[in-house]
Order: sequence, then C-alpha cells, then structure tokens
Amino acid sequence: MPKPVLSALVISFLVLAIFIGIAIAHDPSETAHTHQLPPPWPYHMIMVFTGFLYVAGGAFTARYLKQRKGWVGLHKKLVLIGAVFILAGLSIAVYMVSVYMETYFVRETHAYLGISVFAFVITTPILGMAQFRLRDKRIRTIHRWSGRITIILMLFTIYVGVQMVLTIARSGM
Repeated sequence: MPKPVLSALVISFLVLAIFIGIAIAHDPSETAHTHQLPPPWPYHMIMVFTGFLYVAGGAFTARYLKQRKGWVGLHKKLVLIGAVFILAGLSIAVYMVSVYMETYFVRETHAYLGISVFAFVITTPILGMAQFRLRDKRIRTIHRWSGRITIILMLFTIYVGVQMVLTIARSGM
C-alpha cells in the first residue's frame, strides 16, 4: 500500500477512535425515551456526513480530474477515508441504538437505508480493487454504478435521518 494512502488510513482510524471514545463516554444509565434523541447522535451525524463528503470528493475526482496525473491515488485515498468515517458513524449508530434504545435494530426507513449504505460502502471499494487485478471491463462498469448508487443512497439516507431527527425534536418540545 502506498505511503500516502496508509497515512490517510492511520489518521482516519485515529479520528475514528477519538469520536467513538467521545460517544461511548456518555452515561447510558439515563436511557432515552422514544421522544428524545440519544446523546451520541451528533457524533453519528458528523461521522456519516464527513464520510459522505470524502466519498463525494472521490467521485468528483474520478469524474472530473481524470486528465490529471495521480487522480487514481487521490480517488482511492478520498474514498477509503470516507469509508472509514462512514463505518465509524455506523458503529456509533449501532452503539447508540443498542444502549440507549435497548434494542439492536430500530425498524425505521433510516436504519434500513443505513444497512444498504453499509453494504455498498464495503462492496464498491472491493470492486474498485478487483477491476485492476482482474482487468475486466464489466467489473469496472459495476464499480462505477455501485459508486453512483452508493452516493444516491447516502444522500437519501442523510435526508431521511434529518427528517427523523426533526420529527423527534418536534415531538420532544
């Protein structure tokens, strides 16, 4: 693995550890009621949104900066950092739901979309790496469409999550 990519991943994991540590530091003894948001929710939101920005930057790089030297490395770095942030945000969500809501899964549209984003965030980089190893244009096409679907799913998931938070916030007032 090239040094810049390795450095970016190490920095991402350090940031991940800090945010998860902050989220876990909240006292779960006061469980949230159905009309309250659990205390770690801003960390979930920050991590997922930051991840989305990195992934979108990686997509922008792949789409508009192909004429520049080193675009593939930049694309890879941005998307992998974004994936780390997204997975950190999902980890915080799992922690938050299990501790504060006393269940392992909330049957909400946002949660179902989050699971699909998780699947695409894992699958898309694997396809990206596979296209260079297998030299198959079909994998390249699937990788590109998988990336597009990932971004659309992320946007929709963020939108549904914001709507959910606004609904909970309004009912708690």
